[in-house]
Amino acid sequence: MKKIFITVSLIFALGMNSYAQEEIKTENELTYSADELVKLDSYKKTITLIGNANLKTSVFEFVNAEKIVIDKKTQEVLVFGAFKVNLNGGTISQKPELKKHQLRYKIGENIAYVE
Repeated sequence: MKKIFITVSLIFALGMNSYAQEEIKTENELTYSADELVKLDSYKKTITLIGNANLKTSVFEFVNAEKIVIDKKTQEVLVFGAFKVNLNGGTISQKPELKKHQLRYKIGENIAYVE
């Protein structure tokens, strides 16, 4: 009886492993958060982050921005206000006095533009 129980248990255990799935990460995976507002607009296909907004992509990490707009249609990210950008080579920051500028980034590219 004990051998049958062990055999059946092993069969179930092996069967469960065959259905396990690995998590597949896409290259353009985004992780984001905001303190004040996260607004998803399904009609415009945009995500708006307001207040201490953070966004992490495969290349850049935007931290403490006043506002971030992610356009899923055009695959563009706009970062407004004071922010920090972390990348492999170090950190770039924009001071609060320079609110006129915005940063434009195309998801998946290795270049971001300050406008």
